[in-house]
Amino acid sequence: MSVWDDLNARARGLSTHLLGRPALESLAHVRDLPTVAAELARLGYQVDDSPRRTVVDIELAARRAAAQRLRTLLRWAGSRTEALAVLFEDEDRRSITALLRGAVQRAPADLRLSGLLPTPALPERALEELSRQPSAGAVAALLGAWKHPLAHALMPEAARPEPDLLRIEVSLNRAFAERALRAARREAGRGVLTRYVQRVIDLENAFTALVLSEEKDSRLAEYWLPGGRELTSTLAERAVATGNATAAGRVLARGFAGTGLEKVFADPNASPAGLELAVLAALVAELKAGARTDPLSPAFLLGYALRLRAELLDLRRVVWGISLGAPVASLVKGLVTAP
Repeated sequence: MSVWDDLNARARGLSTHLLGRPALESLAHVRDLPTVAAELARLGYQVDDSPRRTVVDIELAARRAAAQRLRTLLRWAGSRTEALAVLFEDEDRRSITALLRGAVQRAPADLRLSGLLPTPALPERALEELSRQPSAGAVAALLGAWKHPLAHALMPEAARPEPDLLRIEVSLNRAFAERALRAARREAGRGVLTRYVQRVIDLENAFTALVLSEEKDSRLAEYWLPGGRELTSTLAERAVATGNATAAGRVLARGFAGTGLEKVFADPNASPAGLELAVLAALVAELKAGARTDPLSPAFLLGYALRLRAELLDLRRVVWGISLGAPVASLVKGLVTAP
């Protein structure tokens, strides 16, 4: 079993460079991108304050800063690198999912990259190359050529003329879950890492149940990810059978009883995008509490990685909102980073 003191200490040091809620709220009140760029440069981001700075330029600077912090953690990981697949490959699967969706929708490359967090296996240049691919099959083929550990899960479905994105995503999630559970259990038995992976699996199953609740003749068993801890397939089947996402969310909330996630899924007004952000905020809070009760565990490290993701998403929301003239109140209300 590994000792996490040094990595937690490194994560605590890196966390002092996170912008935090006050700085993000301050940025939300800015009304032009050059001022945002200047403020981020003052805070240590590699972005100049040229009047020609665009949303894309600022997002790129934010992605690069986040990637540098992850690389710092990896350099300190040593023999724990495999166990940290739960961090790095979790981000990779999210990036791959977004890139596949972008390819199917034929979205501009810049939009496909929005909000993605580069990792050692998928650095910025790799994400940029993937964002330019003309189809889901091309994305999968390139990942396969690079021998990415999750690439095998994408074929052959991604190569079809009209790929089923839900099937691809479930296959990708299943490959991630198998690898992450194996690495976590090898590293720390059934400790914090294992429970965290199980939580991620439960959440993916919950999201799938919400999607399927809006479809007719859906078969949850085809999409179910084994290895979760709290959410049972029986409860998820009941959620799917409700026939609408709001009712399904109330059923799924029972699987997370006694946690912050219970309230998130029971919220009748949650949109799909809003639900995902609320889940992220709840996970951050859960890991923060875990770090207090078990400071020698990797809970703080895991929480830091999620706070980094939250900050990247918040910066994206703020800079795009400013660019589009969104009301300040809506930008502040939508921030994931905790007060």
